[in-house]
Amino acid sequence: MSTENPEIPVIEYEPATYYNVTAVCRTEGCANYDKIAAAPVYSNNGNPDYVNVIDSTCRSRMVILTATKMDPQPPEE
Repeated sequence: MSTENPEIPVIEYEPATYYNVTAVCRTEGCANYDKIAAAPVYSNNGNPDYVNVIDSTCRSRMVILTATKMDPQPPEE
């Protein structure tokens, strides 16, 4: 039996890469429930567990729906 949630897409990230993502809040009672938001994210080591978008209202982790690699990548600081 699979423990993966079919509602959460499996996204493979390249390490040390910036992405534009769309994400949705799935926290019942949140004012942003089911509203899709766009945000830039950094993939860190490429592990999806470390790529997060946090809802600004309920402070819960949002579900990332899509991720598109930024091209060009932002310059290093």
